[in-house]
Amino acid sequence: MKTLITALLTALILVTGCAENSSSLVIVQNQMPETGCTASNTVEDTFISHGILDLGASRYGVTPQYYAWFVVDNNLRTTVESHGIELNNVELREAHIDLKLAQAGGSLGSDVTSFADYTFVTVPPGETRSVQVNLIPPNVAQRLNISEGQFIEVFAKVQLVGERGGTEIVTNSINFPVTLCYGCLVENIGPCDTATFPETVEQGHSCNMSQDSKLHCCYDSAAASADNAYRCPAVQGTSTAE
Repeated sequence: MKTLITALLTALILVTGCAENSSSLVIVQNQMPETGCTASNTVEDTFISHGILDLGASRYGVTPQYYAWFVVDNNLRTTVESHGIELNNVELREAHIDLKLAQAGGSLGSDVTSFADYTFVTVPPGETRSVQVNLIPPNVAQRLNISEGQFIEVFAKVQLVGERGGTEIVTNSINFPVTLCYGCLVENIGPCDTATFPETVEQGHSCNMSQDSKLHCCYDSAAASADNAYRCPAVQGTSTAE
């Protein structure tokens, strides 16, 4: 009987610990980044609930990949008043990512679709911090198969892992959807010196030009012998030969 009670108590402690662990550290939202590839640490009305990645950006010298800026909330209470020091700072160190690729991934194995992205962000108790995570890195994006005009959904299961006083602590798991396309965001408007430029030249995402925002590129004939002869964002005229 004593053994049974001990086992039940142990199980209860483990379950309670897991619940407290994930509820103490919570991914709140995917933040819209600001200029300079940084994102606000506070929860805002503008956020991204569904991403878009244009794999066709590679045609114009843009590396396809997808970033997220997750706002993480540390719900633990400060221990300064009770202990004289802060014991509930959480040091986030990595994100565990598992991609569900469906037909776009073909025969890609878990060695490619399950991986970690490393970071270092301190989240004080009662505060929020944004954490940049590369959900679809270039080595994965370049192996995805999709045709022009096709749209395929990918789901990135994400969980952030940190440390508090030498003990591991994890966030809740989220499933973030990303639509893969080939040519839906990045557009070639023609030769840089002769093309009719649109009234507004789309500048693309401020941090990563292959995701979430429209981008106009143009072909620079003066740079035809270079590794990449496209200008993204598009700039009228040709480059000056040196």
